[in-house]
Amino acid sequence: MISATDLFGGGGGASEGLRQAGLHVAVAANHLPIAIATHKLNHPETEHRTENLLEVDWRTFPWTEVLWASPSCVWHARSGGRKRPPAEVELKRADPGAIDRATAFAVIAAAEVHRYPVIVVENVTEFLAWSLYRWWLDGLRALGYTVETLVLDAADFGHAQNRPRLFIVATRGIKLDLTLPDIAPVTAADILDPDLGRPVTRRLYVSDQIEQIDTEGVTHLVTYRRNAKPLRADRHQLATITAGGNHHAIATIVDGVPHHRMLSNRECARAQGFPDTYQFLGNSKDVKKLIGNAVPVGIARWFGERAAAALDPYDLAA
Repeated sequence: MISATDLFGGGGGASEGLRQAGLHVAVAANHLPIAIATHKLNHPETEHRTENLLEVDWRTFPWTEVLWASPSCVWHARSGGRKRPPAEVELKRADPGAIDRATAFAVIAAAEVHRYPVIVVENVTEFLAWSLYRWWLDGLRALGYTVETLVLDAADFGHAQNRPRLFIVATRGIKLDLTLPDIAPVTAADILDPDLGRPVTRRLYVSDQIEQIDTEGVTHLVTYRRNAKPLRADRHQLATITAGGNHHAIATIVDGVPHHRMLSNRECARAQGFPDTYQFLGNSKDVKKLIGNAVPVGIARWFGERAAAALDPYDLAA
């Protein structure tokens, strides 16, 4: 069985997708104990490590055919007015942002030791604007990797959310067929529970959106974002599931009375592709963070299938 390493694994979206593709996730590592505990609960066959991945000895990790890594995206994302320091400032690692972005170098360090045949790195698209990105990329190429970059949307992989993310695929001696799959779209209505919520008795942040709904009995998505518009749940996907706060709600007009509720964590997990049997540990805020930080399961499964197809005839001694 083809094996995989999952770095910055979080609650296990990538691992779940790789498992569904038939790979064995040999080891998963993350610095957050709650993430590792959740991963261990759902993937008991995997070795688990709670580690700062900038400080580990990679010789203590097992070799695997596939490395999946999702280094921190917090200080790459546009939210919060993040600045983009020049390379000479970034190299000093003198502030929390530079330290956080430097987690990506764990990929180079691990690859230098293990020379994984396949590496997949997931992050936000702003990763490409990082002042050290070219240097980081040169590090992979210096180790003999051929690199391809893709921006994929979870909605194109059978998920009920729009979630564009960057995927960097690095291979040594083999090539993955990355022809995109043709998957029927899944709408938000497909992952919603039947509960329509409570009648609206006071003005809400999303009341302007609710007032635009003119179809009786049809559930609409209303989003706690500026300038958002109501969207029919049976025709659209959710906006991106995030790790901070719940911005997703539904509204339905029933006998002329608007009803409203927030989406549950379980519904958000479904939008990320987690089966309902998948268990999350921690309080509601912890669970929200684990779900929002996860890799969409369907995308990881597709990459796992592509890697398995390429690695099956691969001479691993080469």
